[in-house]
Amino acid sequence: MDRKDFLRKLLQTGIGAGCCGGVLARALAEDRGADAGDAAPAAEGPWIHDLERRMIKGAETPGWEKSEKGQQWIKDLMGNMDALLDPEAKVTLMQACGRSCYIGAFGVAPEGAPAPENVAATLQNLEKTAADFRREGSTVRFTFSWGRDHQNPWGLIMRDGYCMCPIVESGPPGLSPTFCLCSTGYVREIFQRATGKPVDVELVESLKTGGQDCVFRITIRDV
Repeated sequence: MDRKDFLRKLLQTGIGAGCCGGVLARALAEDRGADAGDAAPAAEGPWIHDLERRMIKGAETPGWEKSEKGQQWIKDLMGNMDALLDPEAKVTLMQACGRSCYIGAFGVAPEGAPAPENVAATLQNLEKTAADFRREGSTVRFTFSWGRDHQNPWGLIMRDGYCMCPIVESGPPGLSPTFCLCSTGYVREIFQRATGKPVDVELVESLKTGGQDCVFRITIRDV
């Protein structure tokens, strides 16, 4: 059976219904165009794989529906974590997710500790710019926030209520505050890389918990 007969039989039996039918019809039109001009190439293998690829692509779930289902799944996951895990386990798990998110964006940390002069420069800059900065012996504490004018690469701004996590930037409603523990792992990775020291991060405020900004209390030890 040649290509045209194969495609026609698919259409006649109903396999080519809907979006797949459109793909098959276009393929038949291409065949008719080939008949009017030069003869089609002898090799028939590649077109079958390409047609299959286009049929599958055309039948994929739309991106908006994937996003909505993904958000609902995240909401359910957080609810199940709240019900089944103790607070310490939730913090550990979500901070590990935040660290993985940072690594996905910026790669793994360089080997070895940062140079002492770089650590000193980081702390001096924080002393000048960070809110509530104070030293307590070998421990440094300060408040860190993204700032309400912070925006994602496409322009959605925190002061307009958009979370900086693309998974849940505008939903879903009723998301557990547990999800925001992920951001503490992300922020901890920032300052651990910059100082090479143990860092603790406490979430003070977040958009998803009804706040106006995402605010963290940072403690850096052994500096």
